[in-house]
Amino acid sequence: MNKKAITYSIIFVLCLAGALFYSNHNEVKQYVATEATKVKIASLPNVQGLPVYVAIEKGYFKDEGLDVELVKFEAPNQIIDALLQGQVDLAHPGGATGIAGIADFKNPGKLKIYAVAGGDDSTVQNDAIVVKKDSPIKTIQDLKGKKLGIMAGTIQWQTIAREILDKNNLTYDKDVKIVEIALGLQAQALATGDIDAALIIEPVPTVVKAKRIGQELVPFAAATYIANPFYAGAGIIRVDFAKENPHTTKKVMNAIAKAMKDIRENPDADRQYLKGYTQLDDTTITKAPILLFKMYNELDEKDITETQKFYDIFTKWGVVNGKMDFKQLIYSPSN
Repeated sequence: MNKKAITYSIIFVLCLAGALFYSNHNEVKQYVATEATKVKIASLPNVQGLPVYVAIEKGYFKDEGLDVELVKFEAPNQIIDALLQGQVDLAHPGGATGIAGIADFKNPGKLKIYAVAGGDDSTVQNDAIVVKKDSPIKTIQDLKGKKLGIMAGTIQWQTIAREILDKNNLTYDKDVKIVEIALGLQAQALATGDIDAALIIEPVPTVVKAKRIGQELVPFAAATYIANPFYAGAGIIRVDFAKENPHTTKKVMNAIAKAMKDIRENPDADRQYLKGYTQLDDTTITKAPILLFKMYNELDEKDITETQKFYDIFTKWGVVNGKMDFKQLIYSPSN
């Protein structure tokens, strides 16, 4: 083959490659253009949602070209229902880890957990059992014959309460009367005496202490009796949304991951973004704990093992008739 023929062949190959690249590039651009840019995120007024609050307030979602709508709910089970019915696309990390597992057990392949939020048994408090300031209740055993408040409408906290009471030789709703109360009304119920104690998540323990309504009976309750670290909160995403909108989903994850990085690097500065999204005000917000936040790709073996211990109590108490597998529920861009 002479030099001229070789030159023409090279030019042809380069032109063909350029045409294919241009075609594929346009296809990707077209595909991305058809994806959703408005994203509905379910929200509870808890501190577990801080990464999403930060991402909203600092404009991280907008930087990714996303229009985020925060849809407020009063109970974790409502969030799961809304996700399964396609009313929202994902939940902030304050969704319920346990309820997500139950939903997946009963509706396999519909949901994935992309992030977790919680605490451990010594440094970061996710929840506590609290009593009134002047209460005669000094131990968990003293709850016998008393009323214990838990979050309304959630099998997660019913089961956690059952396990904690059982480990202290008390029977749920027999030795101890269980009263279900919406998250925003728990401190008030304790103050008025409608309940004698409450097993509650942050920010309610902080509010109870700061406003001198009550004091902790058992700090780090779930991390002490269930799993350590204990991740009560979960960021949950609809699998069909993620599959239909892979580029949008990646942008959502980028924004939330960036917010988590900010929180770790400067927690005191980012604590301010709890205001307006939770019941914390200027007098209580400085006392609120900054929880442990992890994205799906940051979970280590201990996180997975301990969360599986949490999942196993739902089998123990007959909530599900089989094994809930936390590891297979963890989100991956490929699933």
